[in-house]
Amino acid sequence: MRSVIFLFLAMGLLVSRVCFAHDADGRPNWIAEGSYKGADGVHCCGPSDCEQLSSEEVQVRPDGIWLTRFKELVPFEQATPSEDGKTWRCHNLSGERRCFFMKYGNT
Repeated sequence: MRSVIFLFLAMGLLVSRVCFAHDADGRPNWIAEGSYKGADGVHCCGPSDCEQLSSEEVQVRPDGIWLTRFKELVPFEQATPSEDGKTWRCHNLSGERRCFFMKYGNT
């Protein structure tokens, strides 16, 4: 009986970890849980402060990464590899970019 209870607890823990990698709206918890900081040295926000960008909204140019929706150029040194392979722009309360995450190569 104990082994059955242990098995259910272990399965529940595993499932909850997978389910909470993103919140209910699909926003990434890994950004909030990581030690990511913007160029200003401030922590890179929580899941509600980040927006996912489609590949059509992102253009890699010789001078940086152009975000068409925001009409904004992100310098390469301010772009961080994304843990989930998606592109995210995180912002502060005024809407200014705090952090930017995107897929690089096979990451």
